[in-house]
Amino acid sequence: MRKCLKLSSILTVLLITLSFPLSAAPQRIGDFSLIDAKGNFHQLRKYADSKALVIISTSISCLENLEKLPKYRLLRTTWESQGVSFLMLNSSSADSLQDIRRQAASHNFDLPILLDPSQLVAQSLGISRAGEVVIIEPGRQHLLYRGGLDQSPVRARPNLNIEAVAATTLLADILATAVDGNTGSLENTATSVAAGCDLSFPAKQFHAQNIPAYSTEIAPLLIEKCVDCHMEGGIAPFAMNSHQMVLGWAPMMKETLMTKRMPPAQVDPNINHFDNARYMSTEQLQALVHWIDAGAPRGKGDDPLTLVEAKQSQWQLDEPDYIVEVPSFTVPATGVMDYENVIVDLPFEEDVWIKSVQHIPGDRRVLHHLLSYIVPADYAEAIIEGENDNYREFLEGYAPGKDEAVTFPDNTGVFVPKGSAVQMSVHYTTFGKETIDSTLLGLWLAETEPEHQYSTYSLSHSGSNLLIPPGVSDHRMSASHVFEDEVVLHGLRPHMHFRGKEMRFSVIYPDGSKDDILNVPNYNFAWQPTYRLSQPMLLPAGSRVMIEGAFDNSQYNLGNPDPATTVSGGQQSWDEMFIGYFSYHKTGE
Repeated sequence: MRKCLKLSSILTVLLITLSFPLSAAPQRIGDFSLIDAKGNFHQLRKYADSKALVIISTSISCLENLEKLPKYRLLRTTWESQGVSFLMLNSSSADSLQDIRRQAASHNFDLPILLDPSQLVAQSLGISRAGEVVIIEPGRQHLLYRGGLDQSPVRARPNLNIEAVAATTLLADILATAVDGNTGSLENTATSVAAGCDLSFPAKQFHAQNIPAYSTEIAPLLIEKCVDCHMEGGIAPFAMNSHQMVLGWAPMMKETLMTKRMPPAQVDPNINHFDNARYMSTEQLQALVHWIDAGAPRGKGDDPLTLVEAKQSQWQLDEPDYIVEVPSFTVPATGVMDYENVIVDLPFEEDVWIKSVQHIPGDRRVLHHLLSYIVPADYAEAIIEGENDNYREFLEGYAPGKDEAVTFPDNTGVFVPKGSAVQMSVHYTTFGKETIDSTLLGLWLAETEPEHQYSTYSLSHSGSNLLIPPGVSDHRMSASHVFEDEVVLHGLRPHMHFRGKEMRFSVIYPDGSKDDILNVPNYNFAWQPTYRLSQPMLLPAGSRVMIEGAFDNSQYNLGNPDPATTVSGGQQSWDEMFIGYFSYHKTGE
């Protein structure tokens, strides 16, 4: 009998222990990034200073959403001053951007509306209905609440009026807990039933029954979008050379996709189209993430990644007509190097036109960037980035993400008078080991004289006028230039340094109308291509081009060398620049 009582006591203790798990906590979600309907970039981790982040799922066809607008506004009014941030999320596959913007304008939406066309963020949050509300603790990325706005009062309270909703519901209790800093007391993600409109998830449902095939869907996608960089000797951190390699990196791949770190060159897809923007379609993104979520299965068939052949030559076109050997430089293991200004005479005994150009860095680890210009042989002025000089013609440049061979548009080229030289401004950075850089510049000549000179204008706001206070996360800046002649615009490139956050290019036409040309909402110092317009733009004489952007000198900019310092304009990477490059030709030439 005594043994039975002892056993019964042990079982009771075990049951109590199992009923109250020691490590209970709300669901942890992964970081994610989206742009909103105005083209602004949002990332979960950058809301870490907020006590809580409230996200309201919405759809333009859901009338219940519209009926609750006064309650959404009251919720925000009640809690925003207490450190709570608010966003809306549109994950409806039926809503177009134009319709979203139109409804937001007509109903005076004053919250950013995140665009989730892939529906991957909604899936990660467990959202299934428009009208559903989630509360996230951004610092720990815990999902504290998912459910209705006012369906579950903490206790029965008949005849709730609109003022009471913001302070009497389960949602409000969770917000109060977050504002008080007591989320550690929460043992799980609180949920309630949300009124609203069901969202359909066709890709998720399809892939649940038909996992994307590695050999015929996933590997070809990786070859098309990723392998150029993710190869042996490439600029990416690992080579996608087999399924086994991809399997090992799959969780990290998903994280970079969800936060929009990859593919690089994250331009706003809703403004124009660029040949080299490395877009990944909604369908491709869904297939890749759903395949990873399914365990990244190998499946049947060959492994296409193992069949990718290494490039036979570093020259992406045929052998160049002429190769410029940049003088070799010894780069020390540590320290700061001044910019090198190099002039190399060209051998051309008659006028020529350059049709294509490519820079091949000797050592990618130390060559940060290089700018090359056509100049008279006796030219001696040092290149200052961002300044325009009538005595030199910009040829091309090398920078992270800008290492491809460039062929100038049809019927254009860069003119090289006989007796010219090429001048280069070379910026090296040390990486802990001494090395020698011997960079090459390949030139391909035009067989016939083109009609138009291909030119590049540097629009900048720099030098003593550039001053960024310490700790600020959104220091705004702008600059503009009027093209006196009619021009055809071909390409654009933003250039900032470590604290660069975003840059938008636009044009104001002579009649006063305005168009956005390019939006880079999440600028990356490590990826600076010239974005080439798929359809060149004709700008009438008198058009004013503008660049508008921002710097992030806060602790939440992971690339920031020192958030506590005031930053001024300068050549080194820890200084700043604010430059927009416009590549064009004049129609009258």
